[in-house]
Amino acid sequence: MANDDKVQPSPLANLIGEARDGRLTVRMDLEKFVYIDRDCQYFKDQIVDIQNRMSEISQQDTWGLGEKFDPQGDRDLISAKTMVSRWREKSQSTQNPNNIYAVMESHYKVIEDFQTLFRTVRERITSVDTDQATKYQDLEANLPKQPPAQAKIFSWPGL
Repeated sequence: MANDDKVQPSPLANLIGEARDGRLTVRMDLEKFVYIDRDCQYFKDQIVDIQNRMSEISQQDTWGLGEKFDPQGDRDLISAKTMVSRWREKSQSTQNPNNIYAVMESHYKVIEDFQTLFRTVRERITSVDTDQATKYQDLEANLPKQPPAQAKIFSWPGL
């Protein structure tokens, strides 16, 4: 996960605690646990890729928009300097807590909590039933790899 200057409370801490204590009921095939875990890891990897790109954007020295133009009298390319500054700030900046990098960090944490929640439930199921544990290990090893399902695009009547 990316930089943790401040440790934020876990968004799903209560549910994870209830799952650990056996007070949470989930009805789901073991196959779904495998796919949820894989999908969570896929999304976490995508978020890290986005964060890496935002770091590159924030550190890019030259953009080629005229941001390095030396003022000549009353002539300056203020808009180029302003645009580059805003893009750097929006990508990853300590002055802007709502930058893309930070937003992706919060998404990462939520996905990580979902992954922990479902792993905790699955571990409770498989810890008390050796047949289920064996079945899960077999599914994890043999289920084909697949990317998460594509988002469905909604269409409105008349459009």
